[in-house]
Amino acid sequence: MNVIAIGSSEGERGELTDEVELAIHTAYNKLKGRADAEGVGRGCGSAQRVEPRAAARTLQGAALKSQAAMATAQEYEAKALLLQSQLNYSLAHDEFIHAMGVTPE
Repeated sequence: MNVIAIGSSEGERGELTDEVELAIHTAYNKLKGRADAEGVGRGCGSAQRVEPRAAARTLQGAALKSQAAMATAQEYEAKALLLQSQLNYSLAHDEFIHAMGVTPE
């Protein structure tokens, strides 16, 4: 009976050893997988931190372009106002000359 009990114990021990090895490998793989996922998460987090910086630079660039466009528009508006005032001056001058009875040159 002792031989059978020992054989049975060794068989159970072998099965138990296999189960423990499998549990250890499974736990290790899960741990490694979670560590890898955490690393990817950190990478995404740093990419998300970089992305707002890039977005801010893009917005800043767009703001500068917008400001440049606004300045150009104001410049054209000022030129248009200057031309309008020159035209008004010329018309007023012509009216003045006409009122005096002098023929415009």
